Amino acid sequence: MHILSIFFFALSSSSDNFIIGLSYGAKKIRINFMNNLLVAFISCIGTVIAMLFGKLFCNFIPPKYTNIFGSLILILFGVFMLFNAYKKSNKNKELICDRHSKISYYNEMIEHPDVVDKDNSKTIEFKEALILGFILCINNIGLGLGASITGLNIYLTSLSSLIFSILFIKVGYYYGSKLLSSKLANYSERISACIIILLGVYELFI
Repeated sequence: MHILSIFFFALSSSSDNFIIGLSYGAKKIRINFMNNLLVAFISCIGTVIAMLFGKLFCNFIPPKYTNIFGSLILILFGVFMLFNAYKKSNKNKELICDRHSKISYYNEMIEHPDVVDKDNSKTIEFKEALILGFILCINNIGLGLGASITGLNIYLTSLSSLIFSILFIKVGYYYGSKLLSSKLANYSERISACIIILLGVYELFI
């Protein structure tokens, strides 16, 4: 049933939640349980939709190649995440200032999620939680597609992703309020990318 793969998928897919939790903790921006649950639920919906699409896509791929194809998607996605993390760490000002780039905008929202708190209330409210959830949903779509094609169970994977999403924002908030460190966020992204790459390689041989 790929329990280990599901665990690593949930761990990696929730890395952005951890980064956001760090940022909120450092800036003392509160997010209550219901809004945290809403963010996680929207991310989970993205995973479910992507995995259902992946199952549909499997009908057009010969069975003996589905695992290979899904694994390659995960590996390529992990490489992209790793490259993106290193690119952000270089502090390229031109990339950061490029507001017209969807990737740049997404990266900026993850690095500075406090901009979601538009009214500066130091509390993430319902509408702001919706925005945050949809931003995080983007990441789960690509991962969910690859995970589904490799044969991971849709319901267990989505449920695990939901639980980890809730926990990681809380854990990130705690460490953010204590450590006030952005380096941990950078390492979290790189570790997450490496986990996805290893997950893709692992799925090739099981």
